[in-house]
Amino acid sequence: MSVKDKTEQAKASVTQAYADAKDNAKAAYGNAREKAVEAYDSARQGARDARRKTGEGIQDNPLLALGGGLALGLIIGALLPRSDRERKALSNVGGDINRRAHSAYDAAKGAGKATLADRGLTTDRGENVLRDIVKGAADAVRQSTDAAIDAAKRK
Repeated sequence: MSVKDKTEQAKASVTQAYADAKDNAKAAYGNAREKAVEAYDSARQGARDARRKTGEGIQDNPLLALGGGLALGLIIGALLPRSDRERKALSNVGGDINRRAHSAYDAAKGAGKATLADRGLTTDRGENVLRDIVKGAADAVRQSTDAAIDAAKRK
């Protein structure tokens, strides 16, 4: 076999390998494109379903959705770092809210105690009433037992 024949044979072999590689690349590209389209369509359908289910969930449980949104907002707010401007603007707010909450609690507690005292419901009176109830219940049990024993003896 001559050099020219070997060259032609090598050229034919390379041409065939190139054609095969080209066909394989086209097939791989077609398959990859098809899979990408399927994945895209599937993701779009999943997003539509999630949006629909979320809308239905919000319509069915609006208070739960509101609570979840508030909780999510609080979590995100807690995770985000504060800026210098926020620190300056809100520096006294926490202490102020705490003082106001304690003041409101103390005022409510005092008003409640005063109202109960006006109606004669004090701690001492409550203890006496409870003692009277327990004593009355014990007396009722004792009398019922005695009556049952007397009735059993008579028959």
